[in-house]
Amino acid sequence: SADDEARAIANLRQKTINDHNSELTVAREESREEGREEGREEGIAIGEERGRAEGRAEEKRETALSMLADGLNVETVGKYTGLSIEEIESLKNKQ
Repeated sequence: SADDEARAIANLRQKTINDHNSELTVAREESREEGREEGREEGIAIGEERGRAEGRAEEKRETALSMLADGLNVETVGKYTGLSIEEIESLKNKQ
């Protein structure tokens, strides 16, 4: 009778340990998935910002080319586009 009770207690203890380990495994996997999702969202946000920045830079270059084509000097183009004199000179040379 005491052996049966000891075995039941041992089985219950083992079941409790197994349940706890299972819960930890599930929680760990959920945390990993949350981390992956946060990483994806952050990556998308960074990509979108880079795309917008590249678009703004391209728009500045196109504006500078139009201004140069209209005969404006490099300093004026730089003042209104925010591009460096070197960048504008490079654009001018590519025309």
